[in-house]
Amino acid sequence: MARQTRSSSGDSASTFLPQNLLQYPEKEWCSFDSAHLSALQSSGIFPEGTVFRPYDREIRSDMSSTEWLCFNAFPFTLGLQFPFPDFITDFFRITSLSFSQTMPMLCRVLLVLDRIKNAHIPELSVNGLPLAYRLRSHRSSRFLFYSTSNDPLILRATRNEEEWKSKFFFVKEVQLLVERIIR
Repeated sequence: MARQTRSSSGDSASTFLPQNLLQYPEKEWCSFDSAHLSALQSSGIFPEGTVFRPYDREIRSDMSSTEWLCFNAFPFTLGLQFPFPDFITDFFRITSLSFSQTMPMLCRVLLVLDRIKNAHIPELSVNGLPLAYRLRSHRSSRFLFYSTSNDPLILRATRNEEEWKSKFFFVKEVQLLVERIIR
């Protein structure tokens, strides 16, 4: 069943400040347009009442705002939902990375490890990740996992996705924090 969500045009592009993290910002304009946003809003991936920022081609994923939080769309195509599972939330809390700084490979690994934790190893924690992976910067302040051995724990996680950098959206940050607290 589709959940009710709403869009807000609250901030203009001028209230978003560039962080200058992108190597080629002119190549990373948002292609996650109003039609994509509409489909996401009706998918039930975010809680009812979540406020999505309308599509604005002028806003890039490395821009910051005090009210809006940027998400890449790719992890949600893998089945990620908000609020994130505790394992994934802990990763972002401990590393202080923003969601838009993660590459598809890192998202795949976190999702697989979360499922392994839930099904087989409840004591698995983010603090154990350095045994198998190290965080590595990969251009433009984006991060991926680098295997600490020649035999990665999770195979085929490095395949890249076409145009993932240009598929992002913004959600009202206050709404997400409240939702996470009451969960």
